[in-house]
Amino acid sequence: MLFTLQNIGVHEGLDAMTVKKVHLANNLSLMCIGAASILFIFTLTYNVPLEAKVFLCFIGPVLSIIPTLNYFRYYRIAQIAFCCLALLIITSMSVTLGKSFHFQYVLLPYLGLPFVMFEDEIGIKKIIFSLFGILLFIYLEWHFCNFDPLITLPEDGPKANQFLTDILIFGIVFLLFFFFINENKSYIKKLQRKQEQLVDKNYELEHFTYICSHNLSEPLRTASSFLEFVKKEIKDSSKKLDIYFNYIHEEIERMDQMILSLLSFSKLSKAFDFKVTDLNTTLSDIKIELKEVIAEKNVVFNYEYLPSIYAEPQLIKKLFKHLISNAIKYQKQDALPFITIHFKENPNNWEFVVVDNGIGIKEDNQHKIFSMFTRLHLDSEYDGIGVGLSFCKKIIEIHGGQIWVESKVNEGSKFHFSIKKHLPVQ
Repeated sequence: MLFTLQNIGVHEGLDAMTVKKVHLANNLSLMCIGAASILFIFTLTYNVPLEAKVFLCFIGPVLSIIPTLNYFRYYRIAQIAFCCLALLIITSMSVTLGKSFHFQYVLLPYLGLPFVMFEDEIGIKKIIFSLFGILLFIYLEWHFCNFDPLITLPEDGPKANQFLTDILIFGIVFLLFFFFINENKSYIKKLQRKQEQLVDKNYELEHFTYICSHNLSEPLRTASSFLEFVKKEIKDSSKKLDIYFNYIHEEIERMDQMILSLLSFSKLSKAFDFKVTDLNTTLSDIKIELKEVIAEKNVVFNYEYLPSIYAEPQLIKKLFKHLISNAIKYQKQDALPFITIHFKENPNNWEFVVVDNGIGIKEDNQHKIFSMFTRLHLDSEYDGIGVGLSFCKKIIEIHGGQIWVESKVNEGSKFHFSIKKHLPVQ
């Protein structure tokens, strides 16, 4: 029965974080309802004013709102409602019965509740609820010094009442910590199981990719070798046959490049050695490697002194090299490539822009270009197999950033990307 009550509102497909919060809200609501019920039963044995009994009777139905909201999938409203009701009930019990029953001390463990309920949110909601708890505790200390309790219990059993409430408060505090720790442990175990499953799936995928690449490359090499044998064996060679043979050979090489690119792409998910990387040195190395095409096309570079960032040096080099190579390649005939690199420092990341004056990209195609093996031009126009930008996107994701493009046909392109700041730059 307790398991069923705890899982009210837990539906198939919920993420682990939401399940954790639903369990916590349901458990704490049931705990408070149980504590109020025990107090109500105890009041029946003493000459307790009717108002106190009525007040305790209403706590159960009011707190049952929380599991009801969870049942109808109003999870966020249930979390906010529980924090508000908890403050209201603790304050009401303290004001009603007075300082001697120590209900105000439940506000102390309450201070951690908003940080658990809203731990995955970025904002001031959890701080505001905890601040309300502190302010109410201060107010109650002042209230007890200036006002009498609303309900004065008979003198024949106050010590027993106080002893019972002390036990209940201790039990509530203990259960609060128990639920927090237990749900966190359960959540961590679920994350660990998912992590293990992801590791296994990644290993299987990498192994599958390697086997496929190896098994596909082998018959291609065999076909290419036998094609050469056939060309040598044919005595009556002709220009038409040579054209056919060359076409087949080119397609075999293209297929081999695609397989090797797929294998290289799968290896990007492995761990890398992140370190502080000087982008000025990176660009200097790229210009040396591309010096022939830069000299041939008379490429003009324009960039400021670039920062040092925390990154994987080889991947960042590959990223910039792909973008610069594309900026040089996708130009009108006899055009002078002009490449500008800007950057901006944000609180949590670096944002870069690589601007070119190339042929541009149609708006309808801008969302396609980061997909594997996507080509927008014929081989006769621009060579390539359509993997460069998919590599760039993967590299950016490894660095915790995003990449996007702004472009107009015949007006050039602006490739924006961000790199997360993992460590302070020296």
